Amino acid sequence: MTADTNNELTHHLVVAIGSIAVAVLLWVVGYGGQRVVGAVPFFVLFVVMVIGPLVRIRPSIRRRFSGNVPVNWRSELGIWFAIWSVIHVLFVFAARDWDVVGYLVDMSPWAFGAMIAVLIAVVLAFTSNDRAYDYLGPKAWKWHQSHGTYVIFWLVAVHGYDRAYLRPYEEMGFPSDDPLHLLYLAMIVVVVVLHVVAFAAVVSEYRESGDYPPDL
Repeated sequence: MTADTNNELTHHLVVAIGSIAVAVLLWVVGYGGQRVVGAVPFFVLFVVMVIGPLVRIRPSIRRRFSGNVPVNWRSELGIWFAIWSVIHVLFVFAARDWDVVGYLVDMSPWAFGAMIAVLIAVVLAFTSNDRAYDYLGPKAWKWHQSHGTYVIFWLVAVHGYDRAYLRPYEEMGFPSDDPLHLLYLAMIVVVVVLHVVAFAAVVSEYRESGDYPPDL
């Protein structure tokens, strides 16, 4: 799959406006600021995670559009995931009266994992450009970006699972019935299913032709 190292202003504007629209919608339906800035990056990450397997499962998607759509949106989406994630962390620190050290010491393992995910996201955002691509080289850059994205997803997924299931069960004896929490779990399942199906599609192509897809 062709590397996405360009950052188009139009793409950034669309992602920014779209994510802000989601934030406003969540605010209107009654979620607080901290919940909103925690949900938006997860939605953005979900879009990043489904682009790859969807293109593998349905290659015709790319043939319908010019300019390597939708793969060429992943850089901008990833950068805005990092931006929203940092905003979320700042909201968390503000809720603790900026006792950053105290929060870091007392945080749960799942929150610690999410914090590591944010740090990785910031690194990926700063290296999601042509200069980093040229410096690292195609294979190292792709390895760095793809592996980093998967690590982020699983760390954030575990954090979301803790919020939607483990913590409510410990406090109330049953998992959360918050629609937003249930949506998190549904998105995690969708991502896993799509990646399994995409993997099977790649193996099937190899078994039939003896070769992997040329852009794998």
